[in-house]
Amino acid sequence: MAEVNFTNLVENSQPKRRLTRIGIFILIGVGLLLWSLLVGAGSERGEFVSLMLLWIILIGVLVSIFINAARRQGIIRCSRKAADLCLLERWDEAIEPLQKVLNKPVNQPQIRYQGLLELAGVAEHTGKLDQSRQIYQAIGQEQPHGPLGRLALVGEAIVLLKLDQLADAEAVIRRLEVSVEGPGLKSLVLLARLYQQIKTGHYSEALEDEANKCELARLGLSTKAGYVYGMLALAHKNQTENQDQAKKYWRQATMLIRPENLVRKFPELAQLEQAYPSANGLPEAPEVK
Repeated sequence: MAEVNFTNLVENSQPKRRLTRIGIFILIGVGLLLWSLLVGAGSERGEFVSLMLLWIILIGVLVSIFINAARRQGIIRCSRKAADLCLLERWDEAIEPLQKVLNKPVNQPQIRYQGLLELAGVAEHTGKLDQSRQIYQAIGQEQPHGPLGRLALVGEAIVLLKLDQLADAEAVIRRLEVSVEGPGLKSLVLLARLYQQIKTGHYSEALEDEANKCELARLGLSTKAGYVYGMLALAHKNQTENQDQAKKYWRQATMLIRPENLVRKFPELAQLEQAYPSANGLPEAPEVK
């Protein structure tokens, strides 16, 4: 596939405030109809032309409705496919359906923002960290106070850590820690904080209150709790003499997420893959259609 400029899709997908195809057709048709009534008032020819124009307008509106509905259904199908592929962490395969969704204006906010979050994840996992950050920032600017903006901030914090912009990442994480509610967002902020502690070598802080951290991860992250287990395993390996606990956490992590996906998300976990046996993750998912 040709090189993709992910940030261009943010602009391309912006909703456009303009007349729809149906609206344009109706305006043109009504104008022609009025013109025919004025020109041919009282004549049989005028009545015939008016009737034909009415039928043309009706057929045009129906065709436009059909085209719009077909395009909308196509966008929904591609959006669902992209979501499934991202959930399975098959990032490279998700690029094509995301392009189909975001390459033109998207007037459904839920589909657009879901697609942009997934696009930022694809950019991150394919090494386009700067573009990933720009996408997260764009979402945050458009949705500064809602949960989508918070999700984007978490993603931005993790990308900043990967870019070694530690001070900026710390500022974002602190902002999130005092503003998010609910186990879903809190568990994501926990993951970002753990990664920050691992990146800066603060392993003892990462291991504080680890039982509650595991419980929050299970509640909020489902199978993605494997990332938290991986972080705790790495902290134990580097901070304590309890290698059995490190092995236990690594096994829990790799029961939920395949080792190669753990390392692709957080390259720092590669040393665990080399040091401890893996559970080889969940079975490979079938093809997404």
